[in-house]
Amino acid sequence: MFAKPKNSAVARRFVLVSAFGLLGLLLAAPVADAQAPSPFYQPAVDFGPAPAAALNAPARSPFFTEESPRSIDRGKASVRSRDPSSLKERLRPFLGADENDDFAPMLPADFRPTLERIPFNSNVVPASRTEEAQPRRNLPTAPAAKPQPSVADKVAKRYADPRVIRIVQQLTPQAGEALYLEVSQMIDSRHVKPTTYDQRVQSALEHLTIALKTPSFQQTMRTRLTSTATRVLQQELRDYANQLRVGNRSQSIEAMRTVEQMVADEGVNPSVVPMEFVYGALDTLDQYSMFIAPEKSGNSALGLKGSMVGIGVELESHPDGMKILKVLPGGPAAEVTLRRGDVITSVDGQAIAGLELNRAADLIAGPAGTAVKIDLKRDALIGDVTLVRRSFKVNSVSEVRMEANGVGYIKLDQFAESSAKEMDEALWKLHNEGMKSLVFDLRGNPGGLLTTAIALSDRFLPSGTIVSTKGRTDADNSQEVAQQPNTWKTPLVVLVDHDSASASEIFAAAIQENHRGVIVGEKSYGKGTVQTLFPLQTVPSALRLTTAKFYSPEGREMAGVGVDPDIAIISTNRTADRDPALQAALKAAQDPKVINMATRRARNDGSAMRVLKVAI
Repeated sequence: MFAKPKNSAVARRFVLVSAFGLLGLLLAAPVADAQAPSPFYQPAVDFGPAPAAALNAPARSPFFTEESPRSIDRGKASVRSRDPSSLKERLRPFLGADENDDFAPMLPADFRPTLERIPFNSNVVPASRTEEAQPRRNLPTAPAAKPQPSVADKVAKRYADPRVIRIVQQLTPQAGEALYLEVSQMIDSRHVKPTTYDQRVQSALEHLTIALKTPSFQQTMRTRLTSTATRVLQQELRDYANQLRVGNRSQSIEAMRTVEQMVADEGVNPSVVPMEFVYGALDTLDQYSMFIAPEKSGNSALGLKGSMVGIGVELESHPDGMKILKVLPGGPAAEVTLRRGDVITSVDGQAIAGLELNRAADLIAGPAGTAVKIDLKRDALIGDVTLVRRSFKVNSVSEVRMEANGVGYIKLDQFAESSAKEMDEALWKLHNEGMKSLVFDLRGNPGGLLTTAIALSDRFLPSGTIVSTKGRTDADNSQEVAQQPNTWKTPLVVLVDHDSASASEIFAAAIQENHRGVIVGEKSYGKGTVQTLFPLQTVPSALRLTTAKFYSPEGREMAGVGVDPDIAIISTNRTADRDPALQAALKAAQDPKVINMATRRARNDGSAMRVLKVAI
């Protein structure tokens, strides 16, 4: 596959967008052999046959047991068990789609944002950090804000995205108006904090004005304006914005029609106007709300299911193309022994050096059964390989192993639909190997499904609140408490870092504030909001809106704040041979204080049964 190089061409990054299939969400932890003592927090109940690996489980019980089932105070709501269908129905208001819709199981599909954070309470006090594992008592401080891209950067990236270009090229003025109306109505009815129409229109005019002088816009939209004509049109748009005041949706539509006529008179495709009105409106909201353009296949579902179609690699941008960060097991790339560090220099004969990420991704993406030829460079070797795209399984649990002294280790890459089942299998595997305590690694985990975060937390918490959400409507309000009959009593340490976000933070906060285990590593990202994915009717795309905020078990708003570790370890130069945070976690997992957290029984003071009342 590789040969000696004839030149120095190299390539850099691409992240293959995955499409996932539905799997079971909440499988109860299997019961050990009938002759072994009950491993559960309550007398063993029949959950069906245990996995094959669990049938000969050792007699030592890893579970909590209690004498009577728990009751749950849900205020006006009736008590319901957390079986998969019941949980899905309770959380259906968040899903924003019918049960059979591809978008239905995807709330919230979390992807790490880079823009401005949601405002947070500036009066929080810093948490004290100590090398000893002990319950956290103070609120964490807000993490430092990350730089946000300028409007010019956003516009340039947008018109380098072939998905957006395809929509604009196919959009008629009537369809564009319908698209803007649909997006506006959804913002008005569901966003946690909608902006005014005047703010949205002013933002849209700013975006459009900047787009006119953006090279990627000029190239893809084939504008023929001279520099002078461009400056004149930009000034006309600024003058119009200065004298414009928009009070409602109807007036925003009138403004859009006026701007469409202004650009059409100068030979610019008027279809760009409704697109910039959509993007401009969303830009006035929080950083997580966005328009999601469709893939080549026409499917805009960005979900967290259990399979994907492609060649099976994760990549990043490189000056000469795209560099492979990870080869996914079971995919076509793994079969031809591609590996981390390989650089893709061309796709089907087209050089990709300097090509924007989304454009390179579009070249590699394609339907199952089709072939793609890629040229590669590996160190001093160059070569090429032809891969056939196909569907293959993607596991969210990427590592399961036993460390020294009976400490089990599980790495979870995302909270996907299959994660609960995968976690059950991993836990039983480690239990049968003699696991005495567990390190659960959530570093780099960007989050995933709210239902999965609740389900996994419920596997470890014998009682207590897991998470609360609060939005503008009753449909966006929820309180979830631990209620699974059987939960693991294994001493637990959770590893997090600055890239642990959303569902990762829900799990970590639930474990920390219920004193079920300790958190080791770095302050988490601070993503504390719920996103709902709405399929759009006017174009084959989707709208992701922030519809609620997360609150920790103690009622603490998590947006912009995150989770502060009990044991702070900054791992700046983590390698395969040196991982200070992991070593600290392994040590903490054997600490008597952590073991005591896991083995003590829940206190019967009713505190675990409360329903938090929270407000924005």
